[in-house]
Amino acid sequence: MDKKRKEVIINEIKYWKQNKLLPEAYCDFLINLYTSGEYEESKEMEEKKVSKETSHKQNIFVAGFTLAGSLLAVTALVFGELALVIQAIISILISVGIMIVSFRPSASPAVKIFSRIIAAFVILLLSIEVWRYYYNGDITILYIIIGFQCVVWTIAGVLFKQHYFTVSGILGTIVLLILLF
Repeated sequence: MDKKRKEVIINEIKYWKQNKLLPEAYCDFLINLYTSGEYEESKEMEEKKVSKETSHKQNIFVAGFTLAGSLLAVTALVFGELALVIQAIISILISVGIMIVSFRPSASPAVKIFSRIIAAFVILLLSIEVWRYYYNGDITILYIIIGFQCVVWTIAGVLFKQHYFTVSGILGTIVLLILLF
């Protein structure tokens, strides 16, 4: 049999094994049959190990990107004397970038959670900056803005089963109600 054809068949059997389309014993038998017993599991294990190391390095890069982006946004919002429009554009772009990164399938759960929390925090800071620019001094509007965000966090947490958003939204609402009364 042609070498390329054998390789295609073996890759297909590996796919069946990985997705449990056939029992593992059958797949092992077929792989050994087509490779004449020369197939080594160590090659497959080595490939998985290399891909895990690459994934780990990517997660570190993503976490660094998220942290750097959030620090830039916080710096621009809190300490910057930039125009509100520029601050809004920076914050929105960073939040969108962070959210895109957090929905990557290869990102680790910790990176996903961290990215989503940072994006929510940047949006909160942006809304406070908008309040400061348009309604400076009217604390009632600030409470409404923060209350709205807490409700959105709670709903998003319940809908998407993100417990940290549910808890944050509920705690934020409770603290806001305590401050009001």
